[in-house]
Formats: sequence, structure tokens, C-alpha cells
Amino acid sequence: MSWHVLGAGALGSLWAARLAGAGATVRIILRSAQRLADYQRAGGLTLTADDLSRLYAIPAELPDASTPILRLLVACKAYDAEGAIAQVASRLSSGCEILLLQNGLGSQQAIAERWPQARCIFVSSTEGAYREDDFHVVFAGRGQNWLGDSSGGSAPAWLDELNRASIPQTWSSDILARLWRKLALNCAINPLTVLHDCRNGELLQHREQLSGLCEELVELLEASRQPAAASDL
Repeated sequence: MSWHVLGAGALGSLWAARLAGAGATVRIILRSAQRLADYQRAGGLTLTADDLSRLYAIPAELPDASTPILRLLVACKAYDAEGAIAQVASRLSSGCEILLLQNGLGSQQAIAERWPQARCIFVSSTEGAYREDDFHVVFAGRGQNWLGDSSGGSAPAWLDELNRASIPQTWSSDILARLWRKLALNCAINPLTVLHDCRNGELLQHREQLSGLCEELVELLEASRQPAAASDL
């Protein structure tokens, strides 16, 4: 079964390259003819990991392509995700699976409600990646990916494909707690990287500010009845 990747940003590209490198069938969906032309000129997607770069000639297509979609990885920003899926909605097969790789809360539930014929799987990731250039992503930080279905249900068999692609994964029975925790982490990290104009890892030089934010966030999580997300923040 093909993996259709919607969104060629840092994490979407990281997943696409690793899946393709493991022999999975992957197709990248780009938003415009101009982006598709730029991608084709680049020859594909480049991944740099452990100081080694490799080009993956992954096929790419536009949202209005005719091939049906059975498994869709949505790696757009949360505010773009629902609109991006709407562009390919006519291609979604009955019973398809949509993996939602968004931070925060709310967009996932809106998508699950809008497309009830699909199984929506929420993903919370602590892996780090950034774009060196268009269609060139750098794997910057190893982490974990938690996947889960807020409606219940067992873990899908294709998790083995993630293992073969060296994509660390854990099936979570309480994915919403994981999403709350990721939201809190971003609330601590993102504003400080802006204030200090630095990458995430450089925040180790600003431990006092980071700790202060985490203390506030723990209070907020506990008041929101999310003690698991607050534990050892």
C-alpha cells in the first residue's frame, strides 16, 4: 500500500525519505504546479543524517491526481491541515487511514469529524528536523513518535513498516495525553527560540528561563486535569 505524504516540510520529508529508503512505496503531494516543477528540478528529496546526505527520487504529484489514497500522512501545520486534506478529499478511499502529524490540539478532532469514513490516527513526535533548503531536510534530533486512535481500536499492522524504516514508534492507548504534553513542550520551547534567535538545542544555555516556563505549564496541565502530561515536564 502506498504512503501519500501531504506536506513536504521538515517532518513530512523526514518520514518520506526514511520510508522510501526502506523500500516502501511513497508519493509526495505538493500544493502547486510550481512546487512540483521545483521538486522535479531538485531531482527528489535530500535527507542529511549523521553528516551523510542522500537523494531520494520519490515520485511527486499534485492534489488533483487521480490515484486513490488509502494511507495519508498529513505533515502540514495545524492551521493548514484541514484545508490541505479538503484538496485531496475526493481521492480518499472508504476506510482509508489518515495520520495527523500536527502539534497542538483541535485540528485533529476537526478533521476526524469532517471525514468520518476515515480512521484518523493522531501522532505526537519529539523528533527534530529542519529544512536546509527546499526539498533538503536535516535530521537534527532523535526522539520518539507516539501514535494512537482517540476512538479506540488496535494498533495497525503497518507499524512494522515504520520499524523497518527506523522510525521509532509506540502505540499509545492515551494519545490525547501525549498531545497535551507535546503542546506544553512547544509552549516552553518555541517562544524562547524566537526570543534568543536560536535552535532548540541551544536552549540548554537558558535553563533558568526554561525551568520557569515548565513550572507554569505544570500548573496549567494539572488544572486542566492532565497530570500525566505534566509529569517530569
